[in-house]
Amino acid sequence: MSLKIIKSRNLPIGLDLGSSTVKMAQLRQSDQEYELVAADWAQIPADCRAGIKERLHFLGGAIRKMLANNKFQGSKCILSLPAEATFLQHVKVPKLPPEQMDQAVLAELEGKLPFPTSEAMIRHVTAGDVLGEGEPRQEVIVVAVWRTILEAYLSMAAHAKLDVVGVNVEPCAIVECFWRIFRRASDAAIITLFVDIGASSTQVVLAMGNRIVFARNLAAGGDRIDQAVAAGMHVPIEQARDVRRDLLGNAGDPAARDELYRLLDGTIRSIGDEVTQCLRYYESVFRDSSVARAIFVGGQAYDKRLCQAIAQRLNLPAQIGDPLVRIRRIEGAGVNVGLDWRQPQPAWAVAVGLSLGATMAA
Repeated sequence: MSLKIIKSRNLPIGLDLGSSTVKMAQLRQSDQEYELVAADWAQIPADCRAGIKERLHFLGGAIRKMLANNKFQGSKCILSLPAEATFLQHVKVPKLPPEQMDQAVLAELEGKLPFPTSEAMIRHVTAGDVLGEGEPRQEVIVVAVWRTILEAYLSMAAHAKLDVVGVNVEPCAIVECFWRIFRRASDAAIITLFVDIGASSTQVVLAMGNRIVFARNLAAGGDRIDQAVAAGMHVPIEQARDVRRDLLGNAGDPAARDELYRLLDGTIRSIGDEVTQCLRYYESVFRDSSVARAIFVGGQAYDKRLCQAIAQRLNLPAQIGDPLVRIRRIEGAGVNVGLDWRQPQPAWAVAVGLSLGATMAA
């Protein structure tokens, strides 16, 4: 495989179906650089988040509106499902020829999925060679989706006039995004931790270059953080969410910010400890490699103090990931949603990575 450069080639639309937002981003290859053609997003109302029928109805209308209001080119798209709709599992299997691997993975998954394996769409990625039960084995990351849910999202996208040419998962899209943008030889030899803090969950991803070696979905995100603020302040969660948003950045009262993060101390410790457990698992399996840095993405990564507090617990150098840092904006792209090129935009990592994932050609 090699990178095929085509002048002014529009890439598919990246459709990030998150738990609380839907984002669309489309890039274009022009000579040796990437350009942002169009981008838009919509907030999923709280009453549409719990039920799949209500969610799909809202998403279909929101996508049609975004297509109409922006200069997206064509209808081809690559989508990712919400984290809660995908199941990630690490398994160890004997070293086998590729044609026998699928059956071995299925055997290891028996009884571990929240739905029957016969009703699942299952894919796997080999993380690396390990020792298990005294013999060489392979560490495999399995991604499973209930086929009924996948088909429902594909049908919704088709009714919204999108031509789905690929389905990806958030961990792969995040790694794809930063590998394509930075692509430094030194990155291929180090382990990077990506922490994607979303509304309902946190994705923990470890990658060596563009190869994923660990992925796990933690059931803690912005919603749990807002619940901690609401409980500490004795206010409704919607008000707690507004307080956090107002105190982000440097304009708010420093004393009020200090009090806010005092209320969040236990929740931050809990998230940090869960991420630490992921790192310990990885280092126990791959004992010759250690994690070099952390990159925070997702909607909650705009909260720099939150990310700093988690990074301190991890004892790792860290930064806020900016998927747009080396992407040129075509005039007008992203203006409708206030994309500010002067500030990191960590929430767009998945959508950008989905679009960039189409740049590889045989």
